[in-house]
Amino acid sequence: MAHKFRSLISNKIIQAISGFPIGGRGLKPSSLIPCVQFEPKTGSQPEFRVSLMTLQKKGLIHANDPDNLEAIVSLGSSLVEKFDTDPTIPGVYLVHDKMDVRLNFKVNYKQLASEVVKITTLKPASFWRCSALVNLLPHEKVVVEYSSPNIAKPFHIGHLRSTIIGNFIANLHAALGHDVTRINYLGDWGTQFGILKYGYDARNMTEKDLEEDAIKKLYEVYVWANQKAESDPNISNRAREIFNKMEQGDENELKAWEIFRNLSIKDFKRVYARLNVNFDEFHGESMYKAKKCQDVLNQMEQKGLLETLDDGRKVYEVNPKQRVTIVKSDGSSIYLSRDIAGAIDRQEKYNFTKMYYVVDNSQSDHFVALFSIMRKMGFDWADNMRHIKFGRIQGMSTRKGTTVFLQDLLDEAQAIMMQKQQETETTRDNVRLSGAETADRVATSCVLIGDMKQRRQRDYVFSWDKALQSRGDTGVKLQYVHCRLVSLKENCDTDYNPQANTSFLTEKQALTLIQDIARFDEVLVETYKELEPCILVNYLFMLCGSINNALKHLNVKGAPIEVAEARLALFMAARYTLAAGMNILGVEPLNQM
Repeated sequence: MAHKFRSLISNKIIQAISGFPIGGRGLKPSSLIPCVQFEPKTGSQPEFRVSLMTLQKKGLIHANDPDNLEAIVSLGSSLVEKFDTDPTIPGVYLVHDKMDVRLNFKVNYKQLASEVVKITTLKPASFWRCSALVNLLPHEKVVVEYSSPNIAKPFHIGHLRSTIIGNFIANLHAALGHDVTRINYLGDWGTQFGILKYGYDARNMTEKDLEEDAIKKLYEVYVWANQKAESDPNISNRAREIFNKMEQGDENELKAWEIFRNLSIKDFKRVYARLNVNFDEFHGESMYKAKKCQDVLNQMEQKGLLETLDDGRKVYEVNPKQRVTIVKSDGSSIYLSRDIAGAIDRQEKYNFTKMYYVVDNSQSDHFVALFSIMRKMGFDWADNMRHIKFGRIQGMSTRKGTTVFLQDLLDEAQAIMMQKQQETETTRDNVRLSGAETADRVATSCVLIGDMKQRRQRDYVFSWDKALQSRGDTGVKLQYVHCRLVSLKENCDTDYNPQANTSFLTEKQALTLIQDIARFDEVLVETYKELEPCILVNYLFMLCGSINNALKHLNVKGAPIEVAEARLALFMAARYTLAAGMNILGVEPLNQM
């Protein structure tokens, strides 16, 4: 958003340094722009800063003695003398200490305000793409695999973080202009389906029995069959026989499996709709059955990557301390062999430049093995595959203390939020009429934000009280501030003027809010580099604080028309920025609550 100033500063540095014998090494604006950082100053003129030590470390400039701090300071002082006065950048000065040497550039506040407000309000759905920082990011074809629940079972809470974080990563890349394919890789293959099919047959069930509560009934059958198998090894043997028939393409066994799969996807989609999550494709382990896995095995054997053990298993040595099974002793495939086939298939289909597997920390060894195998098989693109790790949620259960499935958690969150909504004295009648839907969306916002405010790889303890509280940094706060900005526009008695004169925005609250909005592109790029949703979440909480402070001091209604128009334009820019961040996080902004 402050892209014009970054570009101007980069060009000025290049012009100033070009005549020095200790100047830049093929310095270009595109290499300098990411090093020009916006430095908001609460209640005073904004500035940009450039670290000369960072430029020197990156080889973009060089001093006579690069290890001597005084040489870098001398270079900075010489640069300051070379800068010409410019109305857009009225001043530049040198700041240095033991840790860094940097140039600070004062900028024309009125011009910054005009740039930020106009760009944001004219392109509310894509204003950040005007940023020089964002445009420097290379265009990518991205595949994101996330959620990945098991069919014929209710959506377990253990898949929640993969769903939330994966959706955020996909949204972020799409917002930055990349081509994104969202894949839900279902657990729809393996011996467990032999167990399920055994129970389905043993209870003489038919498709008609699954017309209502299909997933609940299938799960009950699976649990029952598992319990039987614990005491009767013949059942486990029968289950393995059924699965082997499935792998060989037995139509009778596969017909029931297809029913289980289709009913599961239908049920999952209802839950995903509540989470504001969507997918481009539903894949599954079943796509990589006997033939495709055999092709993989043939390639691995040709390259001498497999070792056959005495019990018939075929294994791959990741390192001297880790060997993994690729083929079981009965000849059937396992998850890892299907993942290898899946990766090859996706590269052929999507030609991805990045593929993310959003799976918890406990699967680290699996992905170390997968990536090792892909490289040993000679696939250079294996370096584009990445495991996005995350910690686990601890203590997530209903208030009654029972382990929950996601549907149960969302239902309880909705009920609690609806009760709070009805108890709030300021709740309007028209909101009460649609209370269930509003409460559901607010509650979902709380669950999502409560998760994403945490560092991704850390385990955290879930708390109902913290997640659903109306005060503090929660999803309620983001929704409330957005609704407040929508209400302001509807009730301020001022029409939006795209040509509003932003020079009337002179108060320190306006200055702070403009600077916070201007940081959005930097926050997105940092979030993209780290793939940490908490970076964006914390920024939005800070933005909400600035918005509330500005709303408290900068009245639109009753102000002179020029001032009212400028303030309304600023608050609309703030609303669009908040909404953009919420949407990237997967939180659908409400207009009233």
